[in-house]
Amino acid sequence: MTRLRRGALIGATLLSCLTLTLATANAAPPRWLKAFATFHDTNPSGGLGNACGYDDEGLNAIGTMQTAVSTQLFNSGYQCGSRFTVRCRSELVPQWCLPGSPEVTVTVTDFCPPNYDLRGDAGGWCNPPRKHFDLSRPAFEQIADPEAGIVPTMYARSEVNRNTPLRFKMGGLPLANDVLVDSNSASPTKSVSIKGTNTAWLNMTHAQGVHWEVLQLLQGQALSFKVTDASGHTVTANNVFPANWQFGQTATAPGF
Repeated sequence: MTRLRRGALIGATLLSCLTLTLATANAAPPRWLKAFATFHDTNPSGGLGNACGYDDEGLNAIGTMQTAVSTQLFNSGYQCGSRFTVRCRSELVPQWCLPGSPEVTVTVTDFCPPNYDLRGDAGGWCNPPRKHFDLSRPAFEQIADPEAGIVPTMYARSEVNRNTPLRFKMGGLPLANDVLVDSNSASPTKSVSIKGTNTAWLNMTHAQGVHWEVLQLLQGQALSFKVTDASGHTVTANNVFPANWQFGQTATAPGF
């Protein structure tokens, strides 16, 4: 009987280990994925961020380590604010990658549109299904010689949050509130809820990039927010705006 129990215990342990191994093997895809990168010379405060809807204050807070991404990565604007770590593939183009294959972490602030007049491997760098980063020039210079023009890269999601607060900017109309939600999380924003002094929590609709909207009269009420990122973390920011807030007003709260 003891021998049978011992055998059953060993069998259960082996089955548990096998299940754990299979679960691990079927978990997330490889951390590093293949892509390509080019660069642009636009000043961050001079027009970047149009597709994501950042204002100059938001772009300046992010700094020069910004990127536009192709359709495959942009995900209809849900990736705005995401942080990625990118490195040049020195095993393929050692003449263009910087020595030691350094990495750069960038924030998604814009969309790199497709150019269907050109082939994906001949100028249509951002055509689907290509994964492409159009980095700011300062970011590109961290990993490769700009003379290369385009380099093969590997990228991974960064797990390091931006060292900035959560920032909210009220916009829109009295019955159609548009809120710029500038999250400091390394993961993109998944959902946003808003609460007025006299309302329950209201789910906001993703409008564009970092903008979220709700159809509700909220003037004259103090406003609170719940922001959840794609990693499942939620920050609740109570009474971010006082009851006398105005459209165009900005407020901050502790972030992720």
